[in-house]
Order: sequence, then C-alpha cells, then structure tokens
Amino acid sequence: MNRQQLEYFLAVAERGSLGHAAVAAGVSQPSLSQALGTLEKELGAALVRRVRRGAVLTPAGHAFVPHARLLLRELRRTGDVLGQLDGRPAGELDLVTTPVLAVDPCALLLGRFRGLHPEVRVRVRVTDRDAEVRDMLADGRAEVGVGYLPLDADGIVVRAWAEHEIMAVFPPDEPPLPDPLPVRLLAGRETVGVTGHSRQRELVGDHLAAHGVRPRITVEVAHREMVIPLVLAGAGMSFVAGRAARWAAGQGARVCRLDPPLRQPYGLAYVPGRLSPAARALAGLAMAPEHTERVDGGSVGG
Repeated sequence: MNRQQLEYFLAVAERGSLGHAAVAAGVSQPSLSQALGTLEKELGAALVRRVRRGAVLTPAGHAFVPHARLLLRELRRTGDVLGQLDGRPAGELDLVTTPVLAVDPCALLLGRFRGLHPEVRVRVRVTDRDAEVRDMLADGRAEVGVGYLPLDADGIVVRAWAEHEIMAVFPPDEPPLPDPLPVRLLAGRETVGVTGHSRQRELVGDHLAAHGVRPRITVEVAHREMVIPLVLAGAGMSFVAGRAARWAAGQGARVCRLDPPLRQPYGLAYVPGRLSPAARALAGLAMAPEHTERVDGGSVGG
C-alpha cells in the first residue's frame, strides 16, 4: 500500500466517479483503475463497485475511508519531517474552519505564516457546520482546526485563542443610535439572517431571548457573504462579528456594540501526535501573545 493508491481511492470516494477522480489526480483512468485494483488485492476486499453513472463504495470501502485518510496524513507528515529544508517546515498543511473565522482570524494568520514559511502549501477547508471542524480533525481530513468554543471531543486538544465581539449592524440611513445599544431596543427590528444552524446564530438567539427579544427575520440568505451588502442596501439590520463589523462601518453602515455585550470565544484545535512540522509552526504562531492581540476582532469604536 502506498501514498498514490490511497490518494486515488480517496479521490474516487469523494467524487463518485473513476473518470472525475482520474482528472482530479492528474492521471489516466486506466492507471487509476490499476492502482485501485492493486490496493483492493493487497487489502483482500473490494472497495469500489462500478455502476452505470459512476462508482460507489462497497461496505468495506466506506469502512476504509477514515483509515485511508489517517494513513495518508501520516505518510505526508513523515515525508514532511524528512523533507524539511534547512530545518524549516515544508510540505502541505490542511486547515479547517468556518466562514466567519476563515476571514478573521485565519486570513491574517495564514498571511503571516506564509511569509515565514513560503515552502509550505496551505489548503483551507471551510464548513458551515461547527461540528464538522471537530469531525474533519478526527478523521484526518485536516490537521488544524479553528472553531468557536466549546469544541469538545475525545482525543482533540482545544486551546482557547481569542474572542469575537458580536455587534449590531444597521443600514447607513438609520437614525443615530446609542452605542452601546440596549438589546431590548432591538425588538421588532427587521433582520437579515443566515439559513441553517450555526454556533453564532444560536448564541445571538439566546442572547436576545434572555432579554425578551425575538428576532424578526425578514430576509434569510444561504450565503453569509450577502449579509453586509443587504444591510448596506437597506434590507434590514443584522449581527456581525470581528473584522467584518469594522469593514461594514467603513462602508457606511451604522455599527453598535450591544448592551449587555455579546462575545464569542474561538480556539485552535488539533489531534496530539499527528501534527506535521508545518502544523506545529502554525499552532505556535497562532498562540504567540503578540499575534493573538493582532487577530482579535475587538470592537468598532476607538
């Protein structure tokens, strides 16, 4: 069993087609099929069943997926350790996070990291499900995760990093508002919300409910990137965290802290013993006190 076989198998598992997997892997379909057949012989089990419109995993194939990911991760980690250039991290690094955290703090962190370690290729996976950050670490799809807390799971180390302050964002033509803004004054406000469940949506809902306020969602969007443009266009108010609030204020939105304030802590997560040199360097950089101060979203006001 080798790295190439594992990569080809996982490409088929993720794409449901030998042809699409071959294109993604940059090889011919016959070569991919041959490697896959060799892997099946070595394991003594059929992993993939060809069907009319693609390929599906057998029960053995489904069972092998998490093991294949972890084996591939370990092979890459070993290669990265052996292939370090002059003692500096090299190779690949997979990070998983959520949409808001991808922008702040991950973009700034990764920009600084790449400046220090240009030999490392970074892949960022973004999920709308907070729980998937934990799941992708557990099954080897990612080495490092950044997620809102709590992010508890057996076998995963979580290190508190910083926090976002969640603020109320209003259209530019909104009359002057007190800052901080008492939560009770948000009753009845037309609100732009995001479809689905997230830790942030739950936190905001609980905070409002604790003060007798029920959000009145008048526009609901599937893509979080639409929220601020909709607010700027006058579709309603919303709740925004971290640097996104500063950006909205710079575009003309009225942004207020909440009274009482609403803060959401986030942290860095990983499985101990599985970190490559690049992942260890990233974790060390994230936890450095001077960097924690830079990436913390803070508040809009001076």
